[in-house]
Amino acid sequence: MLPKIFKPVNEYDLIRLGKDNDGGYLVEKESLAEAKSLISFGIAFDWSFEKHFLKIKNCPIHCYDPFIKYSNIKKFSRKSLIDLLKIKNLFNKRLLKETINNIFLYNDYKKFFSKEVVHYESSIGVGNNKVDFSETIKKINSYPIFLKIDIEGSEYRILDDLINYQDKISGLVIEFHNIDLHKDIISNFIKKFSLSLCHIHGQNPLGSTYLDSNNDPIQIEMTFSKSKNILSPKPKIPHPLDQPADFRFQDVELNFMD
Repeated sequence: MLPKIFKPVNEYDLIRLGKDNDGGYLVEKESLAEAKSLISFGIAFDWSFEKHFLKIKNCPIHCYDPFIKYSNIKKFSRKSLIDLLKIKNLFNKRLLKETINNIFLYNDYKKFFSKEVVHYESSIGVGNNKVDFSETIKKINSYPIFLKIDIEGSEYRILDDLINYQDKISGLVIEFHNIDLHKDIISNFIKKFSLSLCHIHGQNPLGSTYLDSNNDPIQIEMTFSKSKNILSPKPKIPHPLDQPADFRFQDVELNFMD
């Protein structure tokens, strides 16, 4: 069972940004309305969240990911063209749509990342080709900021930074990985972070592969907001807008300690 502090206390007004299943997140509406910019750590080949955000806000967006480059996108698009010819893709409407979209990913990248939407080929943290969290905050220079964080375990390195700069943040969606090893760290972060926990959703990649011995997910998404706009003292978990990250498997049921 998950720690009680992982469960939101209240229900908030949430909206879903990004594509269906993996890549989409639930965001508190007021934190979105208040945001003057977006910083996104980790995009890979999916910037549907950022595109949706821009459509609503039309504000500066800075994305950090060292693994996505022009050459990588071209290879990915060529592979998708080959995948299109596979029988399973032709007869599965979902795979067919995704594959066709991926073929044109290179052109979509060039079109989206222009003007106020910037892609930095670096990551957050310590070491070569990495930037300090404070540097990303100063570079965007438009507050308050909304933050999206999906950096495959490196999120634990910047939790103290999030607390130090919480006065400049309107909202946050963050993926926590390997939570079975880091429950105390996440609990302490929630206690120290001034933004309210609005939502939690369990990740289900490859089905039960990402469940621990208690059938709890080891990977979760959390949504935070400064908003005081509480709809109800009873949070909706799961929320009607939730979707399984991996559409091939049912969503993860969350259980909390009393």
